Amino acid sequence: MARILQPRYCACGCGGISKDKWLPGHDQKLRAAIENEVGGLIELRRIIEELLHRSIDMTHEQNNRRYW
Repeated sequence: MARILQPRYCACGCGGISKDKWLPGHDQKLRAAIENEVGGLIELRRIIEELLHRSIDMTHEQNNRRYW
């Protein structure tokens, strides 16, 4: 059976309505805004690692983990 997508607000907070989590490109707009707010990707990684109390694993296995 096909999944029926219900309109919802875009997850970036722009107020736009999408059939999925994001309007096209808004996930990247949010990522870029967060990076700019904290001072770049390296600083964002440092903040996240500090919050998680562990390093972010950049190995091949970690990047190909499936979430279903």
